[in-house]
Amino acid sequence: MTTRRLAPSRTIIASFAAEHPQQHAQPVSAQPPLNQYDDGLYILHVASGPCGSAIPSSDASTPISCALSDQSVQTYDQSTHALVHSIPRAHSGPITDLCHTTNEGSVVVTSGQDGYVRLFDLRQSAAATNKGISKAVAEMQLPRKEEALSVAIGYGGALAAVGGSRGLVHFFDLRSLGASDSTSASSSPNLLGTYEDAHTEEVTKVRFQPTPDLSGGTTNTLVTASEDGLVCTFDTSKPNEEEALSSVLNVGTPLRDVGFFGPNGEGLYCLTGSETMSVWHHDSAQRICDFGDVRSQLGSSAGMNIDYLVACSWDGNALSLLAGNSDGGAAIYRVDAGSIALTHTLASGHKGCVRGFAVTRQRHWITGGEDARLCEWNLDGPQAAVSPAASSPPRVKAMVTNPSQRRGGPIKHTRKKNSNAPY
Repeated sequence: MTTRRLAPSRTIIASFAAEHPQQHAQPVSAQPPLNQYDDGLYILHVASGPCGSAIPSSDASTPISCALSDQSVQTYDQSTHALVHSIPRAHSGPITDLCHTTNEGSVVVTSGQDGYVRLFDLRQSAAATNKGISKAVAEMQLPRKEEALSVAIGYGGALAAVGGSRGLVHFFDLRSLGASDSTSASSSPNLLGTYEDAHTEEVTKVRFQPTPDLSGGTTNTLVTASEDGLVCTFDTSKPNEEEALSSVLNVGTPLRDVGFFGPNGEGLYCLTGSETMSVWHHDSAQRICDFGDVRSQLGSSAGMNIDYLVACSWDGNALSLLAGNSDGGAAIYRVDAGSIALTHTLASGHKGCVRGFAVTRQRHWITGGEDARLCEWNLDGPQAAVSPAASSPPRVKAMVTNPSQRRGGPIKHTRKKNSNAPY
């Protein structure tokens, strides 16, 4: 397999903030806690579409949104990369997840450590409430001061699933939003129910299964991942949690990310806080491969240090993994049943850790990082010079390991930008 060395085709600077958060020209109340982000603003999440994962967007009109570490959200036109909407302060604490309600992307959804999930209409100008938070068309607050750590939208934008810090998964009814007056006060969608027994610790990720055609729709299957090391799948069409539970995967170490792949969405990839990766068949709860901690092998094949695994994307034919280092270097790998092979190296784009990415039309990837940059990479476009050694990279074989029990999950504490792993 030939490796392509890419340079970014376009770059967006999402913020020109000063070097330190306390120097930002904002009210003190709008800033993150001192030293939480000690080298300026970060891009924490990137989204294009409703699934909350890096599923390719087939609609050129779908916008690209990014959440920054000052609790703001910026939205850009996918074709021109022009800024089309800005939400100055979506939450009073760090934003933990980001997605759109539909493939058209007119409503952006955020979850935050302040315990709220908020929906913002991108067709309206952002206005602040009396508490300094940007006005949302709808907001949902988790009970008992629980932090909202992840959000996913299913059933054509009618249902929001929210993973919380107390090991619970909450469901909210969004069907009333289409009939509400968008100029009126924020609505509060009804809490339909809660899954209480599947997890014992923080639910770090919730995702609905995309439809096989990757058109932006979802099925009724929901996957949840937790700090307790378990991944659960549910048939959300069933009336209660006991009947809905389809399978339980014991990964054995705290989960940071999970997502579907395969022609019919039958596979699950799992990334942990100790930077290990495994892939599973969720219906049978069988592990296909345990790749363990492959950072050194991935780095060797790419000719750079690899400090962390970012996330994966399924494009209908192959599962791709993005990994990077603290200097802004990154690489894309193809994940097969028993091996991982380097396909692209991404150079001269970022100056800090890559936090997330979205995949748009025609194999264009948009990455966001700690340097407040969004970089676009055309995977089929012109490539930079490729060294002879990189033309035939070695494949990383699957291995069985005993992963470290270092805790993962969302960022909560102080974080140094030059640390090996941003998560």
